[in-house]
Amino acid sequence: MIARAILKTGPRRCRLLYVEDHADSVVLVDKLLAGRKDLLLLHAADANAGIELARTQRPDAILINVDLPGISALEFMKVLRADPITEAIPILALGANAAPKAIVNALEAGFFQVLTKPLQAAPFLEALAFALEFAAVERSERNPLLLRRPKRKGILDGQTQRN
Repeated sequence: MIARAILKTGPRRCRLLYVEDHADSVVLVDKLLAGRKDLLLLHAADANAGIELARTQRPDAILINVDLPGISALEFMKVLRADPITEAIPILALGANAAPKAIVNALEAGFFQVLTKPLQAAPFLEALAFALEFAAVERSERNPLLLRRPKRKGILDGQTQRN
């Protein structure tokens, strides 16, 4: 498992779980995230270890190589979606098949976003930012303290103001 030192104080650090069996790919992602002090990179070498880490570490987002040996990335996703602890984690798929049909199939299957190999820095960082933003919204919507706040009537909840 790759993990940068955890800060003792300050805001919560986001966690990205990368499920990948090639060490060079993990090093690349670690380098791309080196400037992100707000992000902790977790690593699992196979899907089974990834499922366990997802359940225990509760990452904010997951990046999985769809070409892993063993259980498929699709089966990995189905297991996580069936577990209340991990059901809402956005899962980014990373694969060599850049055919539009393969990408559409992966999105229809439920992957949050599909990235293609070789991993490009800008699209990866953009997809990760979107996934982390989604995870933050999910966390806030599931927070019982936030759910008890009184709702304000008005434009924000779809109603229009009348004079």
